Amino acid sequence: MIARHLRSYYLMLKWVFLSNRPWLSLNLAVQIMIAVGFIYGISFFYPSITPNIAKYLTSGAPTLILVTVGLVMGPQLVAMMRIEGTFDYVWSLPVPRMVYIGADATNMFATTLPGIILAVALGASYFGFGLHISPLVIPAAILISLSGTFVGYSIAFALPQPKMVQVLTQVVVFLVMLFSPIMYPAAQLPRWLQEIHRVLPLEHMANLVRGTLTDLDVNLGLAFGVVGAWFVVGLVATNLLVNRRR
Repeated sequence: MIARHLRSYYLMLKWVFLSNRPWLSLNLAVQIMIAVGFIYGISFFYPSITPNIAKYLTSGAPTLILVTVGLVMGPQLVAMMRIEGTFDYVWSLPVPRMVYIGADATNMFATTLPGIILAVALGASYFGFGLHISPLVIPAAILISLSGTFVGYSIAFALPQPKMVQVLTQVVVFLVMLFSPIMYPAAQLPRWLQEIHRVLPLEHMANLVRGTLTDLDVNLGLAFGVVGAWFVVGLVATNLLVNRRR
């Protein structure tokens, strides 16, 4: 049983990669724009860049790449496939649906790696500070990617109309980039919004990157706990939704 599922996963991973090749170049271009825009562009908003601001910008850019791919691009791809009827074919394949979802999630995480590395390298070089890389950076990046991806899947499969998914993801990316403490400290937000972000995973995702790439003081245990909880919720919700869908 395990060997069969692993073989199915390998075959679906290969199929997903080949199916998404035309999209991969666009995804890479978007990641480069995010990395350059948020490292160089956002720095123009500040009259001077302090070490802490530099660390927030450098750790925030890779976080945004992971979050936008999972919460925005993933659901939009699902919506496009539903519009085209591709999912009717995918669901008819003789493999468990979650095997396909796992292969797709793996592919999306792999495609974020060039943008993440570029953002970190650009930030450290441009602002001229040393990174404090922890071995936990790898599990942290994987957890951020998977939690964002499965929450994105939940959105994509929960909404009845694919066009609703496309509209909602545009709203999500607007809220994430402007009203989430990813590129700046949560203390700069109104008190009520700070309380909301204590429950939402976005601030904690950013803290995972800050705590594993810089010497900023963050509660890594809390960050892992909250993001891990959202991963479990997204995974369970996705499993229920894809297996109930006809």
